[in-house]
Amino acid sequence: MDASLELARGDMGFSAAHFSIHQGRSERLHGHNYRVRLRVRGSIGEEGTVVDFSSLKAALRTLCAELDERMLVPTRSPRVRVEETADGVSLTEGSRRFLLPRSDVVMLPVVNTTCECLADHLLGALRERLGRTGYRLELHVEEIPGQGAAVAE
Repeated sequence: MDASLELARGDMGFSAAHFSIHQGRSERLHGHNYRVRLRVRGSIGEEGTVVDFSSLKAALRTLCAELDERMLVPTRSPRVRVEETADGVSLTEGSRRFLLPRSDVVMLPVVNTTCECLADHLLGALRERLGRTGYRLELHVEEIPGQGAAVAE
């Protein structure tokens, strides 16, 4: 028998700054208190479970902590030039230039810091940590209540 389990806890998330580029226009620098939800689908095992929740919670909390209280920077954007300097990280987008301390920045291998890209990044990183399993994952990132994106395997 297959089952679907969900982790949707108030303590699963991160606070971060970013700007996204939509339809050729760049947003102003701003931040969100992101919430992360995880759905697991798979067969119920002999012990009556699909997966050990504690391992999922630990892995997801670690990934969220890596993004918490940081500036999220897309390193694959054709519109954002990212350079590491002696002073930190320099971002250039259009006529704007940001110089940030390296410790305040998380450089992500994404084209944009949208909820869709963040969810895809987190799902990939989570799967890498967990390795191959007998269950499928779906991860949702919400930037404000009721507004977010989900990606699934």
